[in-house]
Amino acid sequence: MVSLGRIAVDRDSTNGRMPQVFDPFAQRTASLQPRLVAAALVSGLAWSLSGCAGGDQLLTKPRTDTVDTALADSGGAAEIAVTPDVSPVDVKEVAADIAVVCPGGSGCACKVDSECTASVCSPTDAGKKCAALCTEKGTCAVGAGCKIVTTAAGLGLKICVVRQARFCEPCTDSLACKTLTEPNSHCVAVAGDKGASGFYCTAACETQLDCGPGSSCKAMLAAEGTNVGGHCVPDTGACNCSTLAVHDAAKTVCSVTTKKADGTVIGSCKGGRSCSANGLSTCSAKTPVAETCNGSDDNCDGSVDEGKLCDDGNVCTTDSCGGQSGCEFIPTIKQCNDGKDCTKDGCDAKSGCTHVNTTDPCDDGTKCTTADTCKDGGCSGAKLECDDNNPCTDQTCKPASGCLVVNNEDGCNDNNACTLSDKCKDSKCVAGASKACDDGNGCTNDGCDPAKGCTQTSAQGQPCDDGNACTLPDSCTASACQGLAIGCDDASGCTLDSCDKLKGCLHLPAAATTCDDGNVCTINDQCGGGVCLAGAATKCDDGEYCTKDSCDGKANGCVNLPLPATTPCSDGSVCSQNDVCQSGQCVGILKTCDDKNPCTEDFCDKAKGCDSKVLTGTACAIECYTESQCNSGVCKGATKAADGAPCGGGSKTCASSVCGP
Repeated sequence: MVSLGRIAVDRDSTNGRMPQVFDPFAQRTASLQPRLVAAALVSGLAWSLSGCAGGDQLLTKPRTDTVDTALADSGGAAEIAVTPDVSPVDVKEVAADIAVVCPGGSGCACKVDSECTASVCSPTDAGKKCAALCTEKGTCAVGAGCKIVTTAAGLGLKICVVRQARFCEPCTDSLACKTLTEPNSHCVAVAGDKGASGFYCTAACETQLDCGPGSSCKAMLAAEGTNVGGHCVPDTGACNCSTLAVHDAAKTVCSVTTKKADGTVIGSCKGGRSCSANGLSTCSAKTPVAETCNGSDDNCDGSVDEGKLCDDGNVCTTDSCGGQSGCEFIPTIKQCNDGKDCTKDGCDAKSGCTHVNTTDPCDDGTKCTTADTCKDGGCSGAKLECDDNNPCTDQTCKPASGCLVVNNEDGCNDNNACTLSDKCKDSKCVAGASKACDDGNGCTNDGCDPAKGCTQTSAQGQPCDDGNACTLPDSCTASACQGLAIGCDDASGCTLDSCDKLKGCLHLPAAATTCDDGNVCTINDQCGGGVCLAGAATKCDDGEYCTKDSCDGKANGCVNLPLPATTPCSDGSVCSQNDVCQSGQCVGILKTCDDKNPCTEDFCDKAKGCDSKVLTGTACAIECYTESQCNSGVCKGATKAADGAPCGGGSKTCASSVCGP
């Protein structure tokens, strides 16, 4: 509940000035004014708020104080009672009863409601003012909205309130900025510095048209640390204290941050700013500086005198920070560095410096040794091996620079048995001439293996000529040319066959008899004049619907050419459809037997067609469940998914195991 004395109003767009509002109370003061004032005093003016004139609502700011003393003393209720159905006093009836005079008239300064003549003392950014009454039609001047306020006694009034009364008012949280007309107002960092110069109330906006002159619609960061979208902020990036802010002694938080020359942050100190008669104060935060030994938190990080603050550079003293008393240096050892790398220097409280030989790694000053190590107070190392195992370089060592490598032009071996007279060049062994490996045998393949040298392998199967007409074809076998005895049988029973080494095959006519003319497209051939005469034609029907049958003697007999792939046919199976000829065979497209159930195993029976087998124990998936399994052909969820889990492949989420928007 909010006290009457703390009802706030929206500021108009004229930089906080109260608009000139029509005041209908210029006449008949004597007839109705006593009734309104008396009702207000009897009830204590406990107001409730409801919208009017297009749905505008009265701006409010939560407070912990109660109603004004003057009202509380009247014995009336001290809290706002929301009474949406109350009928307001007819403005036309009472408008002429109140004169526009100060104090008490509309626009007059006030502190409590009792100072206003039948009206309300309403906050504006120009201070608290007696609110004007709405016109007969419930309208107000530009920048103000008509509101209904109702007393606990049931008396209603229509008053005009300005918008954004708390625009640019210092704040510490967004709740103080919320209004019933601007419920999306927030406490934001108007300077865009994350609140370093403070946070201030501004109204939410969608476009620049929502903001008045001198302000812009920008995305802002709220005091709560969240991005709250577009808000109207001053173009200057700074806010001043309004009269209302001074009256409320409005406050905000701020901070001061300093950095080193390299940009690293020294610290950030927090403070506050407030409104008074002198305006908006500067940030009360101190300026952070680098931490020193003084018993104070100089860099505002919450720790005092942290870090290594006291060091006198003397290894024979123990250094510490004594807070406000400053640094303390307690002598412990002396500076005892003897300048030798192979001794460990120390300081004894009685005898002074100590120097103990070490076996630590060291540097003996020459680059021709390696793994230098301290021994008996001196440094020595093993001889550096400069051999790079390259026969094409010569190696030496120079104490100042280490290993020195010089290229040579000596003979070398490039490890390739197929080259001769190899020689070094530019630190690399360069191959010499290629080795000759031709053995003069046409039945061997001559080559060279880099690891073994020349190689001769049999040119197995390669054609050759052994000089005998009765051996054909001749080919290389085991590195020699050999021929196979030719067959002089011309496959004709109509000739007598023989072979001559010079002439080759001879074929003499034989007596008339049954023969084969070599044409598979004829049968029952007969010899005649040394040749086989063709008989009857061969039958070539293969019994396939999707082939065109014929006989071609040159193609070795019957030819069964496939019909075009678009030729319809039937393969005789119920598990296929749209059967057509393909490559001489009747082929159909397998029917799809998927019943869309993950808990059945689908198949096609050649006799019955599509069929399925129910599954049990097989993993499956149900939206908004996890670890689901098939049970007698039904997918059942084992564990419900957490509410809010994504589902449906879009922006849907699970709620009580149901996927919804």
